Amino acid sequence: MGLLFIIPMVILLVLGIVLTARARAEHGRAATFGMVGCIVLLLGAILQGAWQVILPSIVQSGGFAIFGVVNAVVGFVFVVVDLVGTGFLIGGVVARRNPPQAPQYPQAPQGWQQPPPPGQWPSR
Repeated sequence: MGLLFIIPMVILLVLGIVLTARARAEHGRAATFGMVGCIVLLLGAILQGAWQVILPSIVQSGGFAIFGVVNAVVGFVFVVVDLVGTGFLIGGVVARRNPPQAPQYPQAPQGWQQPPPPGQWPSR
């Protein structure tokens, strides 16, 4: 049942990775930070899903003696992953964007130019 709550998060984070990857050309480093944050949080969500699948087999095997320690370590890992991923997302929000660049138009050929003033005409 707990996996049903992870599926929407996985979908959201995959969408975030795709959108930030597409925005890298326009936003540069900020989009890269956002993308790394989404990737870290996606890995965390996958790890949490795997933990929820493995947890019943640990409990059924009677591993109560080490369950408290293992659960504390796994919980600490999840907190660190969430902190790092959220830190990258915040970094992406506050990072400088690439300055907008003027469009590069091809140089127009030099056509008709205004004639020089009457006192500066070339002599024949």
